[in-house]
Amino acid sequence: MRVALLSVLDSQADPRRVPAPFRMLAGARLVDRQLDIALAAGCETIACLANTVGREVIDLQHRAEAAGARFIAIREPRKLSGLVTASDELFVLAPGVLPDEEAVMRHLAKPCVLVLPADPAVQRGYERIDLHFAWAGALVVRGTAVEQLAQLPGDVDTPSALLRIALQSGVRTHPLETRLLDELSWLRDPTPEELATRERNWVAGHADVAPFSAPGLAIAERMGARLAQDTMGGTLPRALALGSAVAALVALTAAMTGWAVPGFGFAVLAALLFAMEGVVRRVASAGQLRPRVPMLVQALTVLLDPLYLILIARASAEDTGWLRLFVPAVLFGLLHLGERLSVRRWRRSYADRVILTLVLLPAVVLGITLPVVAVLALAVLVTLFLTLEPRD
Repeated sequence: MRVALLSVLDSQADPRRVPAPFRMLAGARLVDRQLDIALAAGCETIACLANTVGREVIDLQHRAEAAGARFIAIREPRKLSGLVTASDELFVLAPGVLPDEEAVMRHLAKPCVLVLPADPAVQRGYERIDLHFAWAGALVVRGTAVEQLAQLPGDVDTPSALLRIALQSGVRTHPLETRLLDELSWLRDPTPEELATRERNWVAGHADVAPFSAPGLAIAERMGARLAQDTMGGTLPRALALGSAVAALVALTAAMTGWAVPGFGFAVLAALLFAMEGVVRRVASAGQLRPRVPMLVQALTVLLDPLYLILIARASAEDTGWLRLFVPAVLFGLLHLGERLSVRRWRRSYADRVILTLVLLPAVVLGITLPVVAVLALAVLVTLFLTLEPRD
């Protein structure tokens, strides 16, 4: 079993400053981001060094338990001996350190001490371990190290003590690239400016916005990414999902009462808000092991296409009979096939409901909805042959 040791203890002299573990990055505290990395690294139990169990520690506990991990707050390092056995591994992150997740996953699969070149790491506050290297603030050590830790004084700096124990027991060191410091991918006790830069990179890296081969989604998701950066940690995803649901309900009501054009107008808004919500939620939940998808979002994912199908049927001439439902059903079936079977760079194009509803809006105004839907279905069918994933 792998156990993580985090810490919210901070030795800074200025009490007016926010302690490094509690500074915010992309809507979450640094210690929350450390927890996400520990969970991704396979830790099943999380131990957190804390003088008091305040709101921040309770929030951390809820985050850990939501991901299925056991969480224990401890005041003294000696209590680790009851949590870690000799056959376990202890994953340690120093307080206020925000590592690069990819580097951690790549190098800490086995017991190892991650180090950085002493120049410039020592100048940035990292702990020197010899003439050439400084500790990067992350290591994995065997559980036997906890037995040696229990023999030290209770007020010892636990992460640093575990570092010395690991080095003395022959745990190998692995040097990291200096570029991680230069690119602010690896931070310790970060300044507001460093956090702002890392946050911009965080949003860009996790937004996963659609390419312009899906123009409607591309625009909507870039709008969502911009909002995500400005409103980190807020209730924006819930508001966007609720806005999409309300717009969809208004669209359905308008269509059922004979107002097809306003119905499609609100359908465009519903698709736009739903696409924006997806980006904001991806950024907000990035790094979490099992991010929760709200029930409203799950419902919208299932119900929006049937809504568009009903809107098309209501906007089509009554004398077309069952074709009013059959033709749009074929269109949406082909679009879902495209999402699943086409090559990766075209899948988002088939998922673009924003551009689809915008294309259909002029057809609704001109009263040629069903013929346009039929032409679109034929076009999608043809493109499927051109964009299908190659088969062996």
